[in-house]
Amino acid sequence: MTMEQDKRKYPRLSTTGGEYGVRFRTKDVDILDANLANLSAGGCGLEVQLHEAAHLDVGDLIEFLVLDHPDLPFVPLTANILRMLGKVAGKTTGYVLIGVEFQDITPFVRELIAGHVAAALARE
Repeated sequence: MTMEQDKRKYPRLSTTGGEYGVRFRTKDVDILDANLANLSAGGCGLEVQLHEAAHLDVGDLIEFLVLDHPDLPFVPLTANILRMLGKVAGKTTGYVLIGVEFQDITPFVRELIAGHVAAALARE
């Protein structure tokens, strides 16, 4: 186990290239063309086109975040942006990886996500 994994409160599932979708709203802008990079019961990683992430910063609130997968709860979540990778001066194309932490998530929804992640990791 790496040092980064040791610091995590919840196991994390890589969702790249899978059947997972995500959409969200922030600062009254709908982001519909994002990819879910990873998922845990505590938050997720979002791949967002640079031009769509231009107005985002660490600390911003994401509203109406919806995880689009048949085995996950279809409820709007809120999250805070904890980190952004790839948003650098001079970069004009590509993706930004945004790490978010879920806020005000109910224990029931958190457990549904945790159960899904655990089951998916067990199949790997």
